[in-house]
Amino acid sequence: MRRALVLRCLLLATIIAAMPAAMPSSASAQQPAPAIAINQVDASKYPDVRAVVTVLDARGVPVSGLTAGQFQAFDGKTRLTVAGATAAQDSSLGLSVIIVIDVSGSMKGEPLARAKQAATEFAAQLGPNDDAALISFSDRVTPIVGLTKDRQKLTAAIAALQANGGTALYEAAQTSAFLAGVAHAPRGAIVLLTDGENDAPDAQATPDGALAVAKTAGVPVFTIGFGPKPDASYLQQLSAATQGQYRAATTGTISSVYADLATLLRNQYVVTIQAPGAPDGKDATLQVIVFTEGTPVAAVAPFKRGAAPVVAAPTQAAPAVPPPVPAASTGTNRTPALIFGVLLAAVLAAAAVYAASRVLRRRRLLRAQLAVVAPNPQRAAAQGVPVSLGGSALRSASATGVLTRLDAEGGSVDLTETPVGIGSGAGCTVRLPASAAVAPQHASIWVKDQKIILRHVGGHSRSTMASGKPIDWVTLDDGEEFSVGPHRFRAALVRSKEHSRSTP
Repeated sequence: MRRALVLRCLLLATIIAAMPAAMPSSASAQQPAPAIAINQVDASKYPDVRAVVTVLDARGVPVSGLTAGQFQAFDGKTRLTVAGATAAQDSSLGLSVIIVIDVSGSMKGEPLARAKQAATEFAAQLGPNDDAALISFSDRVTPIVGLTKDRQKLTAAIAALQANGGTALYEAAQTSAFLAGVAHAPRGAIVLLTDGENDAPDAQATPDGALAVAKTAGVPVFTIGFGPKPDASYLQQLSAATQGQYRAATTGTISSVYADLATLLRNQYVVTIQAPGAPDGKDATLQVIVFTEGTPVAAVAPFKRGAAPVVAAPTQAAPAVPPPVPAASTGTNRTPALIFGVLLAAVLAAAAVYAASRVLRRRRLLRAQLAVVAPNPQRAAAQGVPVSLGGSALRSASATGVLTRLDAEGGSVDLTETPVGIGSGAGCTVRLPASAAVAPQHASIWVKDQKIILRHVGGHSRSTMASGKPIDWVTLDDGEEFSVGPHRFRAALVRSKEHSRSTP
């Protein structure tokens, strides 16, 4: 009996020992593998294509030392030639990064202090050829510093951030993506940190609209979900749509998350690719394959094959104009046809002038949006306590414009680079009566580089009108009028240094 029992035990032990070899465990089936991401594609000089890619090993650490021979590229099934692969830090392409930080009320105290420290350390790790911008957001989005290589200016602005208000997450994503897209940086990134969900009802952006702008900007968005209640789902969607990454962080890990992103951006590769065809402007898909750790890994990204060639219309010689035939010889009166032709030409000319003016106005708006930087904290502090419009005063030496109210209340205020708030709220410089047509923070106006900038911030349910149309951002002409609800204003530049003002 004992012998039989011993034999059975030995048999059972043998079967158990053999089970791991026969049945692969779930842990081994889910072993991490190397990864590649295509962060940006520049095909503006097609058939020459430039791709910015990130390669990570199985531990998620950026891989260094790769050569062009370890990369392959395809446009669909067409093999492309990889002409070179250079580490970004060794290339001539600097990095333009937009740092976006949530300063809503929930960030007050330790969360914001840790985020500011981590963002400052991140800025210090940028290379000498890199530049960075700073945007903060709460109820509204505020560009603090434009793209600059001045680290001292950037870190001073980060240190001055203060928390208050709600979370305009969608508008922050849309604004930062718009600014990054029109900057046309050859290698760019957005690093956006937030600890909550969008809760700014007066903000104008929508989740889908912000995603659409981010997709077309061509710049990866690296999002950081800070604390216990960020909108992780939307942040992941935003990063995935732009070839970026999502990272979760706490007050204890935020510094390491920023440091990891800095390391990742420093260790990107610029892969130069040559395509065999001519530019046709069609949508295409770029696939890049890298061979690392003995394993091929691939990533794909959409792009356009340059711009479609413009086909010139064939030139035709103008038909000879026959001499006028007296009406009596033909029995036909040609006067109505001539009048109709003249009227048609006038209508077409007017339409062309109108279309050209709209294009020029749009370009001027884009230039203004890039040139405008909201006041830094020192300027905001110097603004002092807001005062109501009206009364007589001397114009300050720093005034570069004047805002005049055209209704019964009358009065005027100076315009400088510090935005003047217009609305029914207590914090507005220009206080208007509270009504359904006027928001507490309805609009802001300022002057920069001899341009009068007007921005609507009162939400979709209310409007700021200029030239008979509702506006978002607009550059006003000198002396142009606009309205906030039922209240009319005129904005004009001050071109002299005389310090007199007459109150209407």
